[in-house]
Amino acid sequence: MDQALVEQPPRRGFCSLVLQVCSIVAGIIVLPIIGILSLPTLLFLFIFKRSVLQAVVQASKYEEFEKAPHYKSPALLARVWATPVGQQYLRGDLEYQQREGYCAIASQRNILKSLPQYPADHLPPATMGAATAKQFAKLLDERSHSRTTSKVVYGDEGFDAFYEAIKLSNDTEYRVTVNFLHATLSGTGSLWLPWNFLFGIVSGHFSVVLGYLEDEDLVAVFDVNSSYGPYLVETRRLYESVAAQDISSNKSRGLIVSKINPPISIV
Repeated sequence: MDQALVEQPPRRGFCSLVLQVCSIVAGIIVLPIIGILSLPTLLFLFIFKRSVLQAVVQASKYEEFEKAPHYKSPALLARVWATPVGQQYLRGDLEYQQREGYCAIASQRNILKSLPQYPADHLPPATMGAATAKQFAKLLDERSHSRTTSKVVYGDEGFDAFYEAIKLSNDTEYRVTVNFLHATLSGTGSLWLPWNFLFGIVSGHFSVVLGYLEDEDLVAVFDVNSSYGPYLVETRRLYESVAAQDISSNKSRGLIVSKINPPISIV
């Protein structure tokens, strides 16, 4: 056997050990700095924008949604993929965000690729995208070349409005995107650590809704963060993540409901 191949695993193991040590050292140094710097921001929010903190405090009481038995249920996800909408997304070749902060554009590209007869060469490049639900709706309609007409159903409109919008995700004439506070689903960790509080506040995210299993009361989401991917979450819990206030817009987050229009000639 080649001597180089024999020696390769130890080298990888050593490099891995070095990286782990560096990560630990960086954590010991960086996290306390983040904690100290975040305290004035948290104090400001507590005094003037306490509603922003409420969703994060509530999220800290939840168990991570990944622990739910339905979270990655193969049988339930197979039902979602088998639907007409699920098939359109599969044919469109779903993609993940290329880096942190690219969730909006990745979600828009997934929607556009799912539209019948949408030219692949008209897809927008993967760059930084919309920051709010309203911006997302506007940019999607522009980039779709009039193939979509979008509106935002905000979380503060109530659960009934949210529920009616979620059900449209099963209709091939619509696409639904969710703008939510990820910490409400995935958890925050201990809020005694200020960086957990800060990361929870800024964990806004976009992803497409694949469909709704009414008999299970579960929403199927294709999370463009590759650490999550497709999963199922309780309707009420997803609503709470959408009802959370967006610190950048001073509004709640929301669902972007996009009506699909007939194809037209794209110049």
